[in-house]
Amino acid sequence: MFLIKKNWKKWATAASLAALFAAPPAWADDLDAPQGVTDTEIRIGHLGPQTGPVAAYDKIRMGIQSYFNHVNENGGVKGRKLRLIAYDDQYQPGRTVQLTKRLVDEDKVYAMLGNVCTPCNVATRRFNERSGIPMLMTSSGSKQFVDPPIANYMGSSLANYEFEARVLTNYIATTLKAKRVVVAYQNDDYGSPLAEAAKEALKEYQDVELVGEVNFQAADSDLSTQAQRIRQADPDAILAFSTPAPAAQLKKALYNIGLSEPAFLVSSVGGDSETMFDLAGKEVWNGTISSAVLPKPDQSDDESIKQYIEQFGKDYPKVALADWGQTGWAAAEVLVEALRRSETLSWDDFLSAFDSFDNWTGSMYAGVSFSEHNHYGLTSMFITEAKDGHIVPISKPITFDPVTGQISGG
Repeated sequence: MFLIKKNWKKWATAASLAALFAAPPAWADDLDAPQGVTDTEIRIGHLGPQTGPVAAYDKIRMGIQSYFNHVNENGGVKGRKLRLIAYDDQYQPGRTVQLTKRLVDEDKVYAMLGNVCTPCNVATRRFNERSGIPMLMTSSGSKQFVDPPIANYMGSSLANYEFEARVLTNYIATTLKAKRVVVAYQNDDYGSPLAEAAKEALKEYQDVELVGEVNFQAADSDLSTQAQRIRQADPDAILAFSTPAPAAQLKKALYNIGLSEPAFLVSSVGGDSETMFDLAGKEVWNGTISSAVLPKPDQSDDESIKQYIEQFGKDYPKVALADWGQTGWAAAEVLVEALRRSETLSWDDFLSAFDSFDNWTGSMYAGVSFSEHNHYGLTSMFITEAKDGHIVPISKPITFDPVTGQISGG
């Protein structure tokens, strides 16, 4: 037995030396990578509503998965396949907290991508900051995740909410020439800050009066009371900050009482989707004004759009192309580009790679920029209108400078 042990030690030593001097594997330069990275895969987490009243946002997950499929079918990233682990939090912050811990502590994901819902992201922010998990292209336009910059939070897949509120109020005052405005908002961490930003922005226009405000919950299905209050206020423009389902319910409630004359504007979160024609009814939703950060598939011949149409159409043939799937796809494009630019896959190197984005145009977005002082990522949007079953742009790009706060274009 002693001879066997002695010889085993010699063999082990020889094998160790041989391994030491052998050519390193393809992934050897990434050995400092933290959890979620093996020599064959990179695990990415995502949380959002797959069921419930705002299940329309599940198309963000579909878009992410479809882009991962496209990348994996073309060799992956740094020799690895991308694996998406996604859970249904039903747009409930309590579930988001539980599932975030599951993704980070049990599934050991490398990063989170496109997590949906401002209140849900608020509920998990402190945990995510402590864990250091890279939080990428969060599906919330709230500036609290990017300004002031947080080390492990990079970008939003949506336009900044305050920027959007200012753009929409400016459109009401200068283009629509409205004089009497009602603000309607979802009473949570998403809608309330936008309503406050809009009311503050309206103060800049001396001939525009805020004549009323109403609020509602994301799960509300009957907004007839709010519609009656809006009619009593007699506005010529209604500015709504809402997720899709209540936005559709509010527009239907207004339509049902014959209130179709006031201009109806809704933030991109509740309006930048052709699904709204199904939720509200085509006739009801026509004329709705909103905003967007992505061109629709039939409005661009960009290479990224072409890839999206082919891959997403193959993966989800029954799902509309011009919808939230684009949001997930574009967010995934940013993630993959950062992975490719990272010297290694350590979190430090990966997060530092975002600083090299200077108006990057390799995704669906018009341009993506990051720096030490700019974690917004997206700073351009445009105004849209619902017309005959389509969402069409009615303005040129409008740009926001996160350093100076200046808005230009349009």
